[in-house]
Amino acid sequence: MITSYKKIKFMAMTAGIAMTVLFAPIDNAKAEKSLSSTQKKEIESIVKQVISDNPELILNSVRKYQEDQERKVAQSAEENLKEYKSFFAKKDLPMVGNPDGDVTIVEFFDFNCGYCKKAFEDIQKIISEDKNIRIVFMDMPILSPTSSKMANIALAANKQGKYFEMHKALMDYRGSQNDEAFFKLAEKTGLDIKKLKEDMKSADIQAFISKSKSIAQSLGIRGTPGFVIGEKVYPGYIGIDAMRKAVKKARAANAK
Repeated sequence: MITSYKKIKFMAMTAGIAMTVLFAPIDNAKAEKSLSSTQKKEIESIVKQVISDNPELILNSVRKYQEDQERKVAQSAEENLKEYKSFFAKKDLPMVGNPDGDVTIVEFFDFNCGYCKKAFEDIQKIISEDKNIRIVFMDMPILSPTSSKMANIALAANKQGKYFEMHKALMDYRGSQNDEAFFKLAEKTGLDIKKLKEDMKSADIQAFISKSKSIAQSLGIRGTPGFVIGEKVYPGYIGIDAMRKAVKKARAANAK
C-alpha cells in the first residue's frame, strides 16, 4: 500500500523527534529516561518503518550532507589559497611555459599516477597553443617508494636547469622502475649523473616535497592530480577542455 503524503510527513516528523531523543548527546539523557519501554519500542518501530518505506529520505539527507561538506571544503581551500599566492609566484619553482605568463597553472602530481600522465598530455597541449601560460609542478609522491625516487631525481634535475626534460622523460617512461633505469633516462636527458646523485641528497628537495604535500592538504587536494588555476582550486583530473575554460576564466579575472 502506498503511504499518503500526510502519513509520510507525520512519520518523518516523529522519526526526527525520535532520532533526536535516541541519538542526541548526553544532555538529552533525562528525556530518554522519561520514555517508557513501550514508547521506546513504538518510536524505534516508526523509525524503522520510515527508513524502510522511504529510503530516499536517508539518501537525500546523506547527499545534502556531502554537498554541504564539499562546499565548506571548497570555501576553505579558496581562503587558504591566498596564503600561497606569493609562493606560487616564485621564479625558482619547477616550471615550464612562459615564466612571465599572465595565468599560472599549478599541478600537484605523482609520477606513478595514471591520471597525472593524462594530465601531462593536456599540459603539453595547452602550452603549445597558449604562449602566455606558466605551469608550476608540485611534486607530491604519495603512491609508492618509486614515486619518491622519481620526484627526487626530477627535483635534482632542476638544479641543472633540466626539470621539465626529466619530468617529461619520467612521465613518458613505461619500463622497469629501478635506479638503473631512472639514471639511464637522466643520462639520455643530458644530466650530469654524479652531480644529480649528490643533489638528490639536498635537504631542500625533501623540504620542497613536504611543502608540496602540506599545501595540497591545506587546499583540500587529497590525491593526484590536483590543480590551482588562477584563484581557483580544482581537485582531481579535469581534462583539457575544462583546463582551457579555467584559464580563460582566470585571465578574465586578471583583466578586471
